[in-house]
Amino acid sequence: MSVPTIINDKQSLVIARVLLGLFLLLTAITRFTATDASYFSKQLQAVNIPDLPWLSAFLGVMQLLTLVALIVPRHRLSQAMLYIYAGLATVPLLMMFTHPVWIDALGGFPAIGAGQGLIKYLGIVAVSLFLASHYAGHTQINKLAVKLAVAGILLVMVWIGGMKFTQIEADGIEGLMSTSPLFSWIYSLFSVLHGSYFIGVVELVAVVGILLAPWSDKAYVFGLGVAALTFAATQTFLITLPGYETSLGFPVLTGSGQFIVKDLALLACCIILFNNRKLVGH
Repeated sequence: MSVPTIINDKQSLVIARVLLGLFLLLTAITRFTATDASYFSKQLQAVNIPDLPWLSAFLGVMQLLTLVALIVPRHRLSQAMLYIYAGLATVPLLMMFTHPVWIDALGGFPAIGAGQGLIKYLGIVAVSLFLASHYAGHTQINKLAVKLAVAGILLVMVWIGGMKFTQIEADGIEGLMSTSPLFSWIYSLFSVLHGSYFIGVVELVAVVGILLAPWSDKAYVFGLGVAALTFAATQTFLITLPGYETSLGFPVLTGSGQFIVKDLALLACCIILFNNRKLVGH
């Protein structure tokens, strides 16, 4: 028995556009700061590429153009811009192979450290492709985007969720969780390590539910719901951590803040998948 749809296709598209747009806007603003310019310079140096001082601002402009495309998605130029941005968003995924993103103290791969923010780009690629192909009428690409959305959510929930069972990750998320009223109560029930275990179990439960899509629509919707709530709840960290530069104020985000708002794209993936269940397993 299928779970009834709460929002229709048109509404899900609007929500997905808003969520992706918020991610683009919040991170684009930060692209025009000296902090982000310095970050990109260091990333280029790490792979022996000459410094490109204009790169951060260029990416900011591209993100703002993509934001405009989301406002008028039926225009061909908008669809082209969304495709271009989807292509740009694949670059961070390739950085997984060139940057020190593994935790040496845990034996390296697959213990992921700095790469946690990079793998979230698969969801960003998926949403961008889905919206571009939907409005352009490219059915096959649209189907591919749905599969990428599933992969994007599972990749994050399995990999980062699995890391929750390590002491290093438990210590790393303590500062986030202890400041948020939505998560701090966990530490009144569990230790830092076991609180991390709890979060990891919740994320893996979501994974199991999503993987059961071909056999149980209820389990699939439950898994998507847990994932969606997780991605939505993490946004509280922007304020409670805080995830913005205190010297400049909101909305100029810190590195942690940019990591957090990537979950907006993953939340958009959940919305898209809920309304495209037939392409996943039903």
